[in-house]
Amino acid sequence: FDEEKYGTDGGPLHDPCVIAYLLKPELFRGRNCNVTVETASELTMGMTVIDWWGVTKRPNNAMVMRDIDHDALFALLLERLGRL
Repeated sequence: FDEEKYGTDGGPLHDPCVIAYLLKPELFRGRNCNVTVETASELTMGMTVIDWWGVTKRPNNAMVMRDIDHDALFALLLERLGRL
């Protein structure tokens, strides 16, 4: 499903990435941005809106991750899961 819909060969790993970030933040690269959820538009209700370029002048309230060291992340996951 993910490959067909999003062009990736696997699903997102949101929860493991949070833990990995707490353990090794150097694996991630991102940018502070203002992030909101659209609540006024019938067409885009519920969509996450990231003000990547600071157009709204709203204060940054989230770190938006754009890149990750995939090999190091999976090595960390395997190492930590191997301890269970």
